[in-house]
Parts: sequence; C-alpha cells; structure tokens
Amino acid sequence: MGYNRSSTREKWTIMKYMHDFNLMTTYAYALREANELTNENINDILGQMIDEGIYNPRYGGSIDTGKFKIIQIAWYMFGYYDNTRRSNNKKRLVFSPLGNLLLDNLKDKNKVSKIFLAMLFGNAFRQPFSKMDNRYNIFAYRLVFQLLRDPRLHGRLYHDEIFYFAMFLKTVTRDTYEKLVNDILQFRTKSAGEKYNIFKRDEPVIAQALHEWNYATGILETAGIIKVCNDSNGKSIGVLIHGNGSGRRTYREDYIIVKPEIAAFMDKMLYNYPYDQIPFSDEERAQSFDNEMVVKMYSFYPIELLQEIGIDMSEQEKISKLLKIATSVNEYATNQNADDFNRFEVALRDAFRLFRNVKAENIGGAGNTDVECIYYPDDEQSAKKFDVEAKARKVKLMEISAGRLRLHREKIGSKYTVIVTPDYVHAVLDDIRGERVAIIKSVTLSNYLFQYITKYGRDISYFALDEIIENNLGGDVTHLVNDYIYANFGHGYAI
Repeated sequence: MGYNRSSTREKWTIMKYMHDFNLMTTYAYALREANELTNENINDILGQMIDEGIYNPRYGGSIDTGKFKIIQIAWYMFGYYDNTRRSNNKKRLVFSPLGNLLLDNLKDKNKVSKIFLAMLFGNAFRQPFSKMDNRYNIFAYRLVFQLLRDPRLHGRLYHDEIFYFAMFLKTVTRDTYEKLVNDILQFRTKSAGEKYNIFKRDEPVIAQALHEWNYATGILETAGIIKVCNDSNGKSIGVLIHGNGSGRRTYREDYIIVKPEIAAFMDKMLYNYPYDQIPFSDEERAQSFDNEMVVKMYSFYPIELLQEIGIDMSEQEKISKLLKIATSVNEYATNQNADDFNRFEVALRDAFRLFRNVKAENIGGAGNTDVECIYYPDDEQSAKKFDVEAKARKVKLMEISAGRLRLHREKIGSKYTVIVTPDYVHAVLDDIRGERVAIIKSVTLSNYLFQYITKYGRDISYFALDEIIENNLGGDVTHLVNDYIYANFGHGYAI
C-alpha cells in the first residue's frame, strides 16, 4: 500500500463551503420547509426557526442565498439531486430517509448527533457530488471512526495522521488497515518540526488536504461527534501553502477525540457496518453514477439507529413501521441470506398493501405468481388485477420467461405483471419487449414508498404508479418513477 501524494486528485475530496454543522442544517431545513427556496422567503423561514429555537445564528440571521451551497447538503447525505437535468435554472433535491429524520429532530442534539453519525456511515467514496474518480471504493468516515476507536491509538487521532495518510487511501482491507496503524504509530515518534519538514516535500497537495480536513472536523465537532484538542495551546508549527500562494494553511498539533456520549453507538455501528466493507461492485465502479446508484446509496437507514434513538417509542412509531416495510423491499431483494427470497415476497406483499386502494396476497408455488393484487381506482372504475413477481438475486437477473408470466396472468385474470428486482442484465429487456410486463428496481420502489409515506403518512394511492406502468409496459419504468419522485417530492432551489 502506498500513499500517492503527487496531486490533489490522489486524495479524498471533502466539501469546504461550510464548516459549521448548525449552518448546514439551517440551509437544509429552510429548503425543506420552503419547498422552493427564494430570496423572498428565506428570511421569513429563518425568523421562524429562531423563534422555535431551531436556529441560533452567531452573526445575525441573514443568509445570502446567492452563496447557497446545496452541494454540501447533498455531499453530507441529507439528500440528492439529479446532476443530469436542469430546468429553469433550478434543480430539485430529494431528502434521504436519514436527512428527513435528522431535520425532524433538530431540537434534540443527542439524537441529531447519532443520526448524523449514521449518515456518515453511509457516505461512500467515490461520492456522486464530488470529483473523486472510480479508483475510490471506501467508506472513508468509517475508517476514521475505526482509527479513533482503535486502542493502539489511545483514543486520539492527530489531524496530520488523516491529511498525510488516511486521505490518500482509495480502498482499505484488514491488511492495509494494519499497515496504516503501524505507519501512524511510527509517525508519532517524530517531532512536530520533523513532520513539518516532511510535509514541505508535497506542500501544495498536503496544504489542500489539511485545509479540507479542517472543514471536516469543524462539521464533526459542531455536530457533537468529536472534540478538537491541542496540548500545545494551539501553537503554530508552520505554514503550508497551496494554490497561487494565497492559500496559507497553519499546521498545528491538533487532534480529535470521540465525544463520550456517542462512543458506544459508534462502536455498535462499526461492529455492524465495518470499515472494510466495499461500497461498490466492480461493475458499479466501472460506470458513472446513475439515478439508481444514487438512490441506493442515499437509502441507508440502519435499524441500529432507530433502536438507539428510540424512534419506535416516539410519536413516529406508526410511520416507522410503514418505513420498515418500505426499506425491507430493498433489504431482502439482494438475497444475501437463505430465507431472504421468501422474505422478499412477503415484503413486496406488505409494500403493495401500503397503498390504500390495493389488496395484496402472497400466492407463490409452482405455476403461480408471487403476489396477487387488486387495485380499486378512486374514480370507482372496475377493480383491476395485477401481479407482482419477486426476483431476489445476489447477482443480476439474467433472463425472464415471458411465456410463463403470461400464463400466470391468464390464470388469475391479471392485467399486467410488475417485476421487482435489485438489478438485471440488459438482455432482459428483450425478453419483455411487447409484453404486458414492467420492471422496477427494488431500491426505487422502496424510495418511492418512503417519499410518499414521509409526505402523506398512510394516505398513499396507487394511481400514479399504475399510470406510469400502464403507459410503459414492455420495459423498465425505474427511471420514470425516479423522475416522478424528483418532480413531486423534490425541493427546488436556484443554482
């Protein structure tokens, strides 16, 4: 394992528009509250937030919306937007499950810290909203947290150990982690002056890394996850310069420690979501981010967090139960465990039961569809049957027997078949062309349900999804459902 410090492209890219977590959440809250963020309404929203005790501005309550940096909100997993579409100089940000949960609990700082910690656990590099390339395949924040909890490092992590070592890792395994720890321990034997002289060798790159890590620690500290410390009264060791010479970054012997009140939860998350987990498959690494990849990444919603903050005991208990159905659709779709296939069928049945005008029952067995549904349109038209096929797979769905699906429909009088699967090879589309069959990826169905539940609670109609499917039979409706989510659940902002 080497640390290539030859250019800034060889290091992590960390957003540096804001270094105050409270300011970042203020932007996010204002955007969600306004739905359309404009110069005219932002001050009214901020005034309301101040009155409610949500926002406590340090320098007055005005925000220049011309400098609104939505990319940082997306980068820190509050939500995502479609990089490929632009309309009337506006984009629409769709808030993630954890982003919504955090904004719903802004008054409870303990909950907020833990929710944000969970958001960072889902933040994979490469990141869809920064310029890292496909060589990066690492959960960077998990690595930082693992180092902080490694007893060999005595509960502290110096800034230079991050901006000189960790930030140049593109992947991590158990072996490379051990080398990293050994490199850090050896580096600790050097004096501050010796380290500074080493940094000067790659000064422009290291100065930029130091600068970005200072922004990261600002966010982490104001979010209540870590504390920044210095045993030398903040004494400057030297200055590192980057850019055209105007970027002057002071090097100090700062280090971070974990806030005691969050340490146990961090340990639990590291146990269940380890630092060496691989975010993206080889195939995903080889392609650009599409909507489905982004939605999958931003749908991280760990049950450990819900248990930790007691959401099941809160007023949100009913919503939480509905959300668990929605998230289980994608959880069991990948068929990681022996009984996940059966669980996937049950999850799909429960998911379609979430629609107030759909009845759904598991059928299964040889010659039968997996889930039989009856849709009762709101306009009192005749009830319509459709069926759902659950295709749980560890690997991509390779083929579909259109003839067999046709027999299933004829047997129960179904008008069309919905295939739900995590992914498929492109040739599958040839199998269903011209058939009364539509494919939707499990992560998008899960996200569709989540966004509806978050906005409307139990009042979910099947009308929109039925219309999309009926008008696009014989193909994949995933991208159309994603477009519907952007249009109906996204929050607009000027860029």
